[in-house]
Amino acid sequence: MSDPIKFYYACISPWSYMAVDALKALADKHGREIAYKPTHVGRQWQTTSAGRPLGDRPEVLQAYRLVELPRWAEWRGIPVNSKPKHFPAPFLLSSGVIIAAGQAGADMYGITRALARGCWVDEKNIGDPDDVAAIADSVGLDGAALVAAAESDAVTAELEANTDESLADGAWSVPSFVVDGELFFGQDRLEMMDWRLSGTK
Repeated sequence: MSDPIKFYYACISPWSYMAVDALKALADKHGREIAYKPTHVGRQWQTTSAGRPLGDRPEVLQAYRLVELPRWAEWRGIPVNSKPKHFPAPFLLSSGVIIAAGQAGADMYGITRALARGCWVDEKNIGDPDDVAAIADSVGLDGAALVAAAESDAVTAELEANTDESLADGAWSVPSFVVDGELFFGQDRLEMMDWRLSGTK
């Protein structure tokens, strides 16, 4: 059986949001599972010296990002609010809830999609426990329990392990994907991943 596609991400990243549905369609097309691996993107940046918070980036890159977001959303056929009310927001809570959901045996696609859309479509604060719990409830999970578990030792250990694994795979930011040992960075590489999975070598 083929290995799952590794998906390193954080829901506060608009590019991670852009990837969620398209990656699921790609995995379904090729009969692959997805290994959902929220990471500590700050530690990725710090360790690799290859990224920085949005506000620390050159103004020209910040401006171009606002051109690319609606353009890519149109390309992917999904809605986006390029300037959401609750951005930036801390990412550790949403990532912890996703990991806690996975540890409880829940569908990680559903909670990932709901949290990402919460920020980038629905004007929810995914750094706020009440908003995050409500989002989890909306996909049939126990939001209060997941929020309570988000800072548990088991969840923290998995987040750190995911981050270590991402660095070992050569990933420096999110979203990053690993297909059969090959790293692809950015949601704009999904079409290339389709090409690779279609047998091109």
